Amino acid sequence: MLSRQPAAMQAKSLLHHAAKHLQTSSPASDSDLSRIMDASMYLPLGDPAYEGHRMLEPNYTENSANSLSFIMDAGEPGATPADRVECTTDAMSRVVKNHFGNEALSWFRGRSEAASDRPHHSGRWGASFGTALDRNGINEASAIYEWGPELMDSLSAPLFNATKLTMQSIPGVRPSFSSIRCGRYSGTQQVTLAVESALPLASLQPLMQGLGLGHQHAGLMSACALILGARFTLPPSTSTITLRPLKDGVEFRLDVMLDALPDTPGQILSLLRLQLSERPRSLRGLERWLSAFTPEGYPGPGNFSVLSVWARPDTPARIALFLRPATLESDGRAAQPKVNGTQIAPAAASDSWNAWSPGY
Repeated sequence: MLSRQPAAMQAKSLLHHAAKHLQTSSPASDSDLSRIMDASMYLPLGDPAYEGHRMLEPNYTENSANSLSFIMDAGEPGATPADRVECTTDAMSRVVKNHFGNEALSWFRGRSEAASDRPHHSGRWGASFGTALDRNGINEASAIYEWGPELMDSLSAPLFNATKLTMQSIPGVRPSFSSIRCGRYSGTQQVTLAVESALPLASLQPLMQGLGLGHQHAGLMSACALILGARFTLPPSTSTITLRPLKDGVEFRLDVMLDALPDTPGQILSLLRLQLSERPRSLRGLERWLSAFTPEGYPGPGNFSVLSVWARPDTPARIALFLRPATLESDGRAAQPKVNGTQIAPAAASDSWNAWSPGY
């Protein structure tokens, strides 16, 4: 018999466990985040209303491995794209005001006006809400809006120029969504472009050169190709490019939708560990994050949904991952978490993995 408990209860339990493991503040203890989860996940797991929508996806990033970050649906099950835009904007506004203050709220409203006022009758999903926590509480919140070419004129000049250059340099590229991120001390906006044609990794070199990142291209290409099992060309509609202006240039991120690949390598986690082997601190951070999202009785944390490889002018290729937690799949009793049929197993030394006890 399926559990009739709201999915929000499982989500809060998972995040609370992860927070204890990562030594961050618990999202379940924050009234704003708890309210969002209660409103968007009040139906039990397995309800058809959740099909096709992102409930909650934690993410790991090398440069913030000690943070607890995730993206979630802020709208109620079955909400329309327009409803999700409204719910995401309201949730973001509340979190920003309560945690970062009125000045930050004013900045966010100025950045989000174009997206929140846009008619979304033809949109596919509308918007999502994201956040990150450290030991002192929420350190960042983000609103991720579906974003089309008609909203280009609302971008800042650096982001507009980087986006335009990308559209001119890579065939079959179109704006897909934009993330407006607000932290304790500053805010940024980034644009993600869908790549609808095949993408040879070598073809990114002229674009990255134009963005001032030519010296990082080889590292980004080799990291992506290694983790994907020596794949140097991504099939159509399996990747996106994300651009974020920084004070000293642009952050470039290549995102690969693992579910969309026809043959994700069976040893992807081993290849990922191999990529991180020269950065022991990052490798330890990844193992800790995987353990944090592996509840007792599960062989692994769940399914990897997106692999990201990103670089900045002063930072060579680094890795990020998005996860669909096993405890939030179907009825919460998924047996062997996999990526495209590939089990996400713990480290080769299973005894070291099992030494991590969920619940402390």
